[in-house]
Amino acid sequence: MADVLVTGASGFIGSHLVRRSMQEGYRVRALIRQGNAPAWMRQQGVEFAEGDIRDDAAVGRAVAGCDLVFHAAALTSDWGDSQEFADINIGGTRNVAEAALRNGVKRFVYVSSYEVFDHVHLERLDESMPFFVRGQLYPDTKIRATETVREYAAKGLPASVVYPVWVYGPNDRTLFPLLADGIRKRQLFYWARHARMSMVYIDNLIDLLMLAATHPAASGEEVLACDGEYLTFENFCERVAEGIGAPPPGLYLSYSAAYLIASAMEGYAHISGSRQRPMLTRQAVTLLSSRALVDTSKARNLLGWKPKVSLDDGFRRTLEWLTGIDPLQWKSK
Repeated sequence: MADVLVTGASGFIGSHLVRRSMQEGYRVRALIRQGNAPAWMRQQGVEFAEGDIRDDAAVGRAVAGCDLVFHAAALTSDWGDSQEFADINIGGTRNVAEAALRNGVKRFVYVSSYEVFDHVHLERLDESMPFFVRGQLYPDTKIRATETVREYAAKGLPASVVYPVWVYGPNDRTLFPLLADGIRKRQLFYWARHARMSMVYIDNLIDLLMLAATHPAASGEEVLACDGEYLTFENFCERVAEGIGAPPPGLYLSYSAAYLIASAMEGYAHISGSRQRPMLTRQAVTLLSSRALVDTSKARNLLGWKPKVSLDDGFRRTLEWLTGIDPLQWKSK
């Protein structure tokens, strides 16, 4: 029986990795900040390594004795402190990769993001595309973190990198809740006609991450994760609006106008010293202006990955969860 470490185990992706790893018969250890351990994990017998990913000693203790490491911990917001983004996303990744190499881990799986690529201007996207620095905290620090994993792979760390598009599903606290909250409050508008919503359902992503951890051909490889069924941003909002019983957005602004509004909101938040996320950010404007068709043929052909949950089924499951909780809980970021 192999020993598995999951960083970011209390998060959306990390918690699903913990569940799946247990189902697959692994002994699971979770790196979690002190006092942040979910009750269900305690009840299921998950071993906890309490500590901060920015603490290299704590990370070293967590990795010691593990055969497999899933590194899912990250600061994923579109708003926050630049030093915190760097320390967690870049420094934390370096700590985990260093400990994995030092301890002879058999496979290191890093959860990156397709936001490291230029998905707005490219018509098609695959793993061969160069990274695209855009002056935004999350994508730029994920670029640096992924480059760090590549550095350690060159030193001999058997690493796999997975680039998910927008991940959704029950208990997601980013995609559906934030957009549903904006629709419910009639604060959401469009700024890029027929932008492509590239999504991957959480169960499908976990299937791919497990393949990245176990398939012999995955070591040293990087793969994109996208279900391959697409909606426009307008279609997405219409389906969410229907599900929550609200009218869909009806206002269109230009991309440049939306970006200017987001910049002004971010500027005001900085000047006022607010730590609360502005209603609109530059990263959100960029992300919801995507045009690229995401090519996942590498994951399908090399690893045999095939998304099992369809867009319709995933959408239904997620809306059932969303409408079953208090709307006041939707906007939690």
